[in-house]
Amino acid sequence: MRFQFTHKLATYLLVGAALGTLLSANLVSPPAVALMVVLAAGSWFVDPGTRLAAARDRIATLGRVGGVIFFALCAYQVWLRLPEPDLTPILNLVLFLIAYKLFGRSANRDYLQIYVLAFLLVLAGAAFAQSFLFAVSFSCYVILTTWTLILLHLRREMEENYLVKHSGHAPSHKVGVARILNSRRVIGVPFLAATAGVALAVCAGSVITFALVPRVGSGFALGGAHARKSLIGFSDEVTLGTAGFLSSEDETVALRAVIPRLTRLGSDRDREAELDHFYWRGTVYDTYQKGRWLRSHHEALRTQIEDTGGPQMVREPHTRPKTDPLAPLAATDRQEIDIVGISAPVAFALDRPVAFEIPPPKFGVLSDLRLVPRWSGEVGFQNGLVGESMAPEAPGGELRSFSGARYVAYSRDPFTMTTAASGLPLDEIPPPIMAPYLALSPTLSPRVLQLALAITAGKTTASGKVLAVMQWLERTHEYSLNLASRPGSDDPIEYFLFDRKVGHCEYFASAAAVLLRSAGVPTRYVNGFLGGEWNAVGQYVTVRQNRAHAWVEAYLGQLGWMRVDATPPLRPPGRMGKLRQILDSVEFFWSRWVVGYDLGRQIDIARDLGRGMGVSSAPPGSGGSTPWPWKRMGLLAALLASGAGVWIRLARRRRRATPGAVSAGMGHQAVGRLYRRCLERLSEGGVPRRPSETPREYASRVMTAGLEAADTFSGLTDLYLQARFGRKEIPDAIVADLAKALARLGASCPVPPPGADTDLPRAA
Repeated sequence: MRFQFTHKLATYLLVGAALGTLLSANLVSPPAVALMVVLAAGSWFVDPGTRLAAARDRIATLGRVGGVIFFALCAYQVWLRLPEPDLTPILNLVLFLIAYKLFGRSANRDYLQIYVLAFLLVLAGAAFAQSFLFAVSFSCYVILTTWTLILLHLRREMEENYLVKHSGHAPSHKVGVARILNSRRVIGVPFLAATAGVALAVCAGSVITFALVPRVGSGFALGGAHARKSLIGFSDEVTLGTAGFLSSEDETVALRAVIPRLTRLGSDRDREAELDHFYWRGTVYDTYQKGRWLRSHHEALRTQIEDTGGPQMVREPHTRPKTDPLAPLAATDRQEIDIVGISAPVAFALDRPVAFEIPPPKFGVLSDLRLVPRWSGEVGFQNGLVGESMAPEAPGGELRSFSGARYVAYSRDPFTMTTAASGLPLDEIPPPIMAPYLALSPTLSPRVLQLALAITAGKTTASGKVLAVMQWLERTHEYSLNLASRPGSDDPIEYFLFDRKVGHCEYFASAAAVLLRSAGVPTRYVNGFLGGEWNAVGQYVTVRQNRAHAWVEAYLGQLGWMRVDATPPLRPPGRMGKLRQILDSVEFFWSRWVVGYDLGRQIDIARDLGRGMGVSSAPPGSGGSTPWPWKRMGLLAALLASGAGVWIRLARRRRRATPGAVSAGMGHQAVGRLYRRCLERLSEGGVPRRPSETPREYASRVMTAGLEAADTFSGLTDLYLQARFGRKEIPDAIVADLAKALARLGASCPVPPPGADTDLPRAA
């Protein structure tokens, strides 16, 4: 392979791998990535010395001016977002600089600058990545970094050294750099394979280090979590016509949940059928104003969170308090939920949640995630310093750095678990509590009230009115995401009820809420998700953003708040195939065991390993942990150490028993022992070997010194070099004759026989 082509290809692949790590974190827009790819592809053909390179040089000034303008634009975008700057303009600038340098790669420093800029992309991806695709891209990046850095070093040596020395006697010749860069003899497939193996070994070592070294939370350096993903429809207000439309085609995972009740069902078909009726409750709104749902932030509607020492119970002011706070948990669905793709700090759970449980804060994190009461039974998350008390969320408060959470929720279905309901009769609830749920927008005309009274005529109960409204909407209106524009002066709900009669879930839920309020039934608007996809590989539920849904809760007296879904039945999105289930399982594993890997998980793994080895178990009747498992482990360690010692001794004996065997270190060869003893004898006689001398140079100096048996020592030197570096077997008889001839070398003390246990000379 030509060196120049290999270096260029490795550089472009490195940039691609870095861009892959960035894409796995969802930090840049698709248009920016597409433009970057197009520019990089065009720069491939702009090599130094070509016509395109000459054209590039002619417009270099224009390119620099464009770079300055683009830099100013990115800086302005960052300034607009202060004091919380957006990372996207900075990354767009880095992408622009990489493309600029790819067009201008003419010297060694240009490649080095490209590598530094690519590393910045990897840093950003590592900070925000939530997908296992980051691991794939990063592994490729590590291998390519090894290649490119070695090739960069070789290229620098080629550019800085123009003389090639062929041998010790031949003169040096000047060789052109271009000729070397286009040579096929510099590198090859074995070189690339060996360096890739080294890089993979580095990756494996990094994984082991990641698993074993105690984890310190990101709050140590960054102060908390970070997020980039977002979802429309779960902010402090909802405008009709946005959330349902924009999320319908989005397959980004919003949350995953492990639900024990589903795993106990007999088949995957039963689980999928059950999933179609799962409502994941999120944000709740009580005030409607001309196409917008808002929160009134009335303190009478504040959700109450009761700390029981375990799960935190959730209740509303108009519900009956329980004598045993944990009693409702016996008839609930338990869910282990991972929020992965929602930036709104909302505690999602199956309808309706009665308790939440959050793991303790991670070691090293300066702030922890806690539950905070919001309004109308909704619960949110909020960051606070560890050990600091948490105040209720203020109106409009929002956790901007929320990047997801892992928690446990306990919920009851108001239809199948009605015994757990604890609502008060409507006449026993103070009017200020229910007033926001009965308020109507002043922009609605009187014909809305007349329509509601006509639909619910003859219905004396709240449940009868709810059923009448749902049946009327099903008969007269149709579901569709393709909505035509409406006159700007009309209220969206009034236009939907009387004119358009076509809409999606937001319009059906809002129309039901307005009609029921007009008929005297308290209602509130709820945003969440409907259904999910069963993953048979990982045994959990995946909920994507295209399942965003809206419905209504109506207050039905002692039954409490009941779910009312006025939207016509829809065909749910497709199920996951086996391959997609496997990929999603890998994503789930990555989210929990890489992104969420911390000291707590390390301790759990250590405990599981100890339990498997019997370390954490106690002998019967002891009533606790005793040292006897450690004695067993100590005995096992002693047996292993003894076995290793016996194996080493046997290996040494086998080496000694092999006659004439030559090893790389010459550690047990007679000629090596004899040569070392001669060096010691000569050193004692005043002729030590200098550190810079080779064995032959030293033998020549001994001959010049006129020492007795110096010619015999020269012959020993030749045999020693043949044995050590030529791996030639020297018979013991020859070594014995040399030992006798060297008996008086440099001193009168005898040379030990060849069988004596001596070591090799360190000077060799």
